[in-house]
Amino acid sequence: MFEKFFNKKVFIAGFAMFAMFFGSGNLVFPLYIGTQALDAYGYAMLGLLITAVLVPFLGLFGIILYDGDRDTYFSCLGKWPALVLIFVMLSLMGPFGVAARCIIVAYGAAHWLYPSLPFIYFSIGFSVLTGLIVWKRRHIVNVIGSFLTPILLTGIVLLIALGIWGDSSAPISEASHLEAFKIGLFQGYQTMDLLAAFFFSATAVHYLQAQMKESNALSIERMSFGASFIGAGLLGLVYVGFVYLGAEYAVYLQDTPPDQLLLVIASHNIGELSVPLVSVVFVMACLTTCAILVSLFAEFLSEHITQNKISRHPAAIITLLITFSMSMLGFSGITVWLGAMMEIAYPALIALAIANIAKKLWNLNFSRTAFTSVLATAIAWELYKKFS
Repeated sequence: MFEKFFNKKVFIAGFAMFAMFFGSGNLVFPLYIGTQALDAYGYAMLGLLITAVLVPFLGLFGIILYDGDRDTYFSCLGKWPALVLIFVMLSLMGPFGVAARCIIVAYGAAHWLYPSLPFIYFSIGFSVLTGLIVWKRRHIVNVIGSFLTPILLTGIVLLIALGIWGDSSAPISEASHLEAFKIGLFQGYQTMDLLAAFFFSATAVHYLQAQMKESNALSIERMSFGASFIGAGLLGLVYVGFVYLGAEYAVYLQDTPPDQLLLVIASHNIGELSVPLVSVVFVMACLTTCAILVSLFAEFLSEHITQNKISRHPAAIITLLITFSMSMLGFSGITVWLGAMMEIAYPALIALAIANIAKKLWNLNFSRTAFTSVLATAIAWELYKKFS
């Protein structure tokens, strides 16, 4: 029974899903949440786990029910609205948003080790390395799950363990429990994990299908759920650890730039030896996420936007060039407009995820109505806040 859900391939896919999710924002926002919630961090953890683990798992669950076919999943919205929505989501996660942010955060880590390294040279090198990883599509999950994720997880576990054993305590918060919960809930939007779930789960399903050709659809579905459970579970545990560290070490993190929060915590515990360790964690996290996001956008650009007039490899080069250009905006420049977009889009995507699951399990057909009505409400609310 256990092997129906978990085996070597499932663990590789699950580890890869964790690494795909755990990118630049995931290294920053949980720590930031802890610094804001202070001793009310338990309530902030709960809010974060809802929007950054539970909600994305709904996306994972839904895509798996649709056999990893994202086109069928979004088809309820209509052909052209679905195409536009997928393009916008992949753009935000890919070259125009998260992928570019990955380069910026990775550079911040590399800069700790090599202060004289110019950003433009690092960005070029990082883009080239990302291109090498995505060049062979069938190897992406295997490389990330078998090689890059163990390095990333080892570093994260070590940093969290050292932080827990350190001598610190969370200051008393002036925020109420409800306010702390809301901090975690809304900052969880910034991770953009629900958007990622729609596409990362499809990648994992396709990997398992390719590896287990002799298996039937039911066993592929079971193994996909197993991989999702592993990925979401690891993500949740790391989030809990990082929120705790942010709260416990908040007194040392005043006026610290977001991308240096983890370095300050580690430096407090293990001194200068922390710099190489934190740098490796940041670069590995950013590299794994950037690679899969670039690959997804390049495939969509090739297959859907240009109708295969541009093959996957030139599309990957175009994607990397855009990512490199957008990285020049800086972390804050990208994060501000991404956050504004997510506050509007996230509620509608949550409604779509729930409605699509209901459609598949209970044959309830209200996905399009749920998405459009919640999206219209979110837009109206944002306009009301802006002009009131």
